[in-house]
Amino acid sequence: MKRKLLTLAVLVMSVVSLTAQNYVTLHEDCNYRGRNYYLEAGTYRTYQMKIGNDKLSSLQVPSGYRVTIYEDDNFRGQSQTYSEGVSCLDSAWNDRASSIVVENTNYQQTNPNEYVVFYNDCYSRGFSRSLRPGVYKGGELGELKNNISSFSIYGNLQVRVYTGNEEATGYYSIFKNSETCLGRNFNDRISSLVIEYKPYSPVTPGSGSGFGDGAYALFYSDCNYEGNALRLQPGRYNAEQLGILKYSIASLQLPAGFSARAYAGENGNGPSVQFTNDMSCLNYDWKNKIGSLVVEQFGGSTGQPVVQHVMIYTDANYKGQAVTLLPGTYATMAQANGFPDKALSSLQLPPGYRVVLYEGENFRGKTYTITASRSNFALTSWNDRTSSIKVYRE
Repeated sequence: MKRKLLTLAVLVMSVVSLTAQNYVTLHEDCNYRGRNYYLEAGTYRTYQMKIGNDKLSSLQVPSGYRVTIYEDDNFRGQSQTYSEGVSCLDSAWNDRASSIVVENTNYQQTNPNEYVVFYNDCYSRGFSRSLRPGVYKGGELGELKNNISSFSIYGNLQVRVYTGNEEATGYYSIFKNSETCLGRNFNDRISSLVIEYKPYSPVTPGSGSGFGDGAYALFYSDCNYEGNALRLQPGRYNAEQLGILKYSIASLQLPAGFSARAYAGENGNGPSVQFTNDMSCLNYDWKNKIGSLVVEQFGGSTGQPVVQHVMIYTDANYKGQAVTLLPGTYATMAQANGFPDKALSSLQLPPGYRVVLYEGENFRGKTYTITASRSNFALTSWNDRTSSIKVYRE
């Protein structure tokens, strides 16, 4: 009897552990064997995947998570999405993944830096919805399928669109900038799309941007940015890859949005230090003592400030149940990340945002437009009155 109870307890603990996971597990071999690596929700290029290029054979996906793997770096090429574990990838995908997107569908992610707002009318009007980096097939676009006329891009993103193809495969066109009104070849014809990070482009002297504004970090053998120089894109670099600059780096330049972590060891090991700005001459602790590097780009490279979300609350003074809202139109409060109906009592509104409240669902009845935070609605008769809401980023 005791042995049965012990077995049952172990089983219960295992189930609780699985459902509580907040990461996916990647394995180099089938049947969840071989070296394993953990990835939380996020987007991972080849150098960020941990498992390495073309080495993924099986993966464990906890409840509420979704994983999309790509055959090429930077979220390009063919893709495949999984919402549950796979003990052995089929021959088309075994040892072929070069970049990965991990999504947590259980909650609204709070990274505010990068997303695209799509509208069903030109000039940012009509029904709207915000989407983060990822693959969106026809079914996932919902009301936006074959119903997109304009969009606004926030962050270092581009949009890959497919017309007449709901699977986000085959021929596509790329938009690198926001579109106020799509041309007739794309207006109301986008059936699926991919939101991805812009590829890194080298910058050469005399281009007008200067090295410091390009897509490379620069490392020099002498102080004051002199001597032998090495230009590195985001990635991991061991001692062999640093070449003649192994243990010979004295100064460095980082473009906006870049960081570099330097290690004393030759393979990303040992003591380390993080750099986020240019260094004209490294101090004694690190000058000519860097054995390996990790160069990363964070928050996009557009120089835009960190964006804050609209937050709505059930109580006055920004208290009670709260949710964050990206720009979009929410026909019911349930669509607003599960916020209760007729319960809005205060909201925080970052600069450059506008919110329109509606007393009825589906944007019916009286309206109230807000352009600044409100700690309460005591003098407006709008406390606990909102049944639908629109959020705009001007």
